[in-house]
Amino acid sequence: MMPHSKKPRLTGSNDDAEASSDARPFLSADEFACILGFLPPKQIMCLRRVCKTWREAAKKTIVPIVDFNVDSIDTYNALTVMVTAMPNLQQIKISHLGFMHKYNDGEDPYEEERVLLTTPSIHDIEILSNFSKLRILEISRPGMNGRYPSLFQFSLLRKLTISSMRMKWDLELLSGLPLLEELHVYSGGVTGNINSLRALKGTLTKVTIICIRNGSGNLPVRGDFMDLADFPRLKVLCLDDTAVTGNLLDIDEHHFPLLEQLRLPHRVYGGGGHEFYRIAEMTDFIHKLYHLIQKRRNPKLFLHHWTWNLSEFSPDWYVSFCPQLPFSIELVKAGPRLGYRWFGIRDIFTEEGPPDQYCEINWLDREPARESSDYEIYLQELENIQRDAGFSTEDIFYHLHRMSIVSGARNCSGKYSIDLDKLIL
Repeated sequence: MMPHSKKPRLTGSNDDAEASSDARPFLSADEFACILGFLPPKQIMCLRRVCKTWREAAKKTIVPIVDFNVDSIDTYNALTVMVTAMPNLQQIKISHLGFMHKYNDGEDPYEEERVLLTTPSIHDIEILSNFSKLRILEISRPGMNGRYPSLFQFSLLRKLTISSMRMKWDLELLSGLPLLEELHVYSGGVTGNINSLRALKGTLTKVTIICIRNGSGNLPVRGDFMDLADFPRLKVLCLDDTAVTGNLLDIDEHHFPLLEQLRLPHRVYGGGGHEFYRIAEMTDFIHKLYHLIQKRRNPKLFLHHWTWNLSEFSPDWYVSFCPQLPFSIELVKAGPRLGYRWFGIRDIFTEEGPPDQYCEINWLDREPARESSDYEIYLQELENIQRDAGFSTEDIFYHLHRMSIVSGARNCSGKYSIDLDKLIL
């Protein structure tokens, strides 16, 4: 038998080169980063552990805008890893970390709060400043105390929401967010003049500021809302519970060109809940507002959340408890037709009692033509409105205020107590 020939030893360099070529990644870190950009943060953090190339890709990935809520010590620890592993995070929500955990105090903290919130575990909130690609930041009751100027230095931020009682900051800091489009504030620590928003005149589309009174009982955000009248992109302006002032009737057809929603505090003349001294002034205001609406052609701007009231210090005021007298006024709209009506507000502190009592509508527009396409809509909406009517005519309402004594009894303040049940409606 012929001896078996020996197999040649695999020592050739060509085979090694082919094996090395097969082991080479098909995609570079930059290319794979584009793929990871379609995945949520949690998946990216898992995939980065596959190999060195994927780990480098995760660092370069522009993470898609999805919710990432830091609301526990586990998610906070994940955030500290993301600072280096996935620094291009675009959306972060900071919430309370839970019992026995808090964020570090900022500059000028409330001293009494420092005592109340003393806990063994303190965590650094300043790590947020490492996420330079941040587009959306929400700070939601995180238990932060003091000033944190580094949180207002995100050059790419588009949306900022702050809901915090003890986080101190001034509106001037918003100049560090040059691309900010949406600002939503529900805070007891914000201060400043809304004139500071002019630094963002070309970018802001939505502004909501609702303040909580400080220790002295004051509302710390002030200014004239008309300072924002020339903002070309502003669509929503809500300044409830601020010390902002101004005159609603100063608006003309050129101001707030894209505005779709407006809410102003009662300190503004004509703002929501503003109190007038005389009834005649209220009707005069309504007619002036109607002319403004005609010029702007946007009645919906003043239909929702807008009511105006007669001051209790008015000489036209009377006291009544059941039902409430119609000392408030609002606009109503049925189809294309606009009008206004008086109504009495029920006592919100009493569970039992009559609902809001409405007078008949005083129309400002003519009734649409019967043959028009709007007429059927007008009738349907008018029927819905009239279901609320509780008083019969405005004439009776004015007659009520011309009476010196209706029930024949004065209340303790020297004003008249009226029993509407004695009126024939």
